[in-house]
Amino acid sequence: MTEVNLLFDIPYYQLKNRALKNTFTTKYNGEWKEISTQEYINKANALSRALLNLGIKQNDKVAIITNRSRSEWHIADIGIMQIGAQTVPIYDSTSPIDMEYIFNHAEVKFCFVSNEALFNKVQQIQDKIPTLKKIISFD
Repeated sequence: MTEVNLLFDIPYYQLKNRALKNTFTTKYNGEWKEISTQEYINKANALSRALLNLGIKQNDKVAIITNRSRSEWHIADIGIMQIGAQTVPIYDSTSPIDMEYIFNHAEVKFCFVSNEALFNKVQQIQDKIPTLKKIISFD
């Protein structure tokens, strides 16, 4: 790949031109864990395949809610974009009533969260969001 036309072209461009051992670094339980450019692409591709197998289609909306920056956010975002779906990023501090409005307005079908607390926050409004099929926690 010699040029980048779409956001999800960036990891492939990086792999070809300047692959990194530590494309992303995230702290888990007090320990830093790195993932390489190749691992990043592999995980994003696996997530894309999983979303397709779960029935996500082009232009479907998938929310991501995390309480801190972490590698999984980027992996999910690229994985979502690669299949033509759309990421709906939501702050972890968003109130449940505002989340309910955003999810319904965007017709969110799947939601990734970073932890159990956010899983529970979304789960308490899940029955008010008819399009929401699944909540998936990174943890």
